Amino acid sequence: MEDQGPCAPLGVSLRQTFPRSQFFGGDDVWVSRVVTDSVACQPGDVLAILGDSIDPLQAACDALARGAAGILTEQLLPIPLPQCIVNDVGRAAAKLCDVLHESPTESLLMVGVVGADGKTSTALLTAAMLRGAGYRTAYETDLGDCDGVIQSVPPRRADTVTSVSEFLASARDSGSAAAVIELSAEMLHSPVVDALQFDVIVLTGGKPSRQCEMGLADAMDLALERLREGGVAIVNGDSPAAMAAADRAGVPTLVHALRRDADVSAKIFEQQPGMTTLMVTAGDVTAVLETPLTGAAMAANQLAAITLGLLLELPLHQAIESISGVKSLPGRMQRLPGYGETAVVLDAAGSAARLGNALRSLRRERCGGKLWIVATVAERQSECETAACGRTAERYADHVVLTSGAAGKANFLRRAHCWLDGVENVAGPRLMADRQAAIEWVLDHAAANDTVLIAGGWPSDSPELERGAIEADAHIVAAHRDRQDSGTEPVILSHPALHAAS
Repeated sequence: MEDQGPCAPLGVSLRQTFPRSQFFGGDDVWVSRVVTDSVACQPGDVLAILGDSIDPLQAACDALARGAAGILTEQLLPIPLPQCIVNDVGRAAAKLCDVLHESPTESLLMVGVVGADGKTSTALLTAAMLRGAGYRTAYETDLGDCDGVIQSVPPRRADTVTSVSEFLASARDSGSAAAVIELSAEMLHSPVVDALQFDVIVLTGGKPSRQCEMGLADAMDLALERLREGGVAIVNGDSPAAMAAADRAGVPTLVHALRRDADVSAKIFEQQPGMTTLMVTAGDVTAVLETPLTGAAMAANQLAAITLGLLLELPLHQAIESISGVKSLPGRMQRLPGYGETAVVLDAAGSAARLGNALRSLRRERCGGKLWIVATVAERQSECETAACGRTAERYADHVVLTSGAAGKANFLRRAHCWLDGVENVAGPRLMADRQAAIEWVLDHAAANDTVLIAGGWPSDSPELERGAIEADAHIVAAHRDRQDSGTEPVILSHPALHAAS
């Protein structure tokens, strides 16, 4: 269901906005608010009936009953309401929302982030970079949003025609100078971005599955088509898909890389538990970045943000300083603090490639202990991708425990069989449908110098639910540690002064 926020308090003429459209039931319709869900209609609203509506006539009837002033549609409907007939309602609704909000993107530095992996982390680090450069910055990501002043974790993303327009208008009205939007493939293949123009498109890395490779290429191409004249693409040079998309588009690019020469390059100088040291080079300047956001994949996300900083003419050391304040990202290589405890890391690990990146990073960080993984059998992954996750976990982890995630226990065994299809030693992984029991079992059996990765299993279609699920897993770990600490007998150490006093 589409988000239905108000578009603007001012009225706009549909005839002036769409001069080539046809009108029935009236000469014109004046719009002050447009909605795409008939249930949300209020008196005076205009309903845009999108092509994916189950029943356009029923939607129009619902709008009529709720006092709608008219409808925006692709077909004439037998209903006594003024109708504006256009050839593409989705694009028309995007344009109308933009006009109602007085084109907020024209006053914002627009940054879009698209790619296979690392979009959320890159978007949040990019927002931090822009704030460090002196821009009040709004952002909209899978983990939440901010209009430049107020941060929130909404029940659903602003990823519809009306909600994106409303978000950008709120960002402008809050005094933001820049906006960062995480662009999903679904958004790019919908009318959501039709009214948007970007100054910078960031193409992240990652290796998509074969099923997703074509969709990713299409998404990158669509994103680059939304670049303004004179816009720039920031490209992960270690990603063949990103480099190919930039080549096809023929747009100005800045390239960052860990494994090749680029405009901004870096090498991992040292990697310790909870800390990575990077030597970052731009031109003839080199600086050190020490960050608790560990691993090569996270380093690539940080390089993308640093590259944007250099594009904004920040000195390299200031660009690094701007992102150094980001110490932790929920569910993105998030290390749960605990002195003398088993190291626990939370990571979304939404694909076999991302899971492999996380496990390789943790293997380099560990100090002689074993690597455990509490892996979730994802409900929406293809069977081939799920099997690939099984192969990856068996290759890099010492112990694997499979458990359920956001989808619950109902299909756990069926999906677990898909995971086991990629495993050679099918007796190796332990299957525990109860998520809390699985996490607690691993913590009971892991040694103090071991590392535990809790990989994914959180809802990805709601920032509120995802953040809540991440916090729930963190709470399970914290509660388990508290129980262990409470069972330890206190030890009173002797002191020479006490003996002297006696």
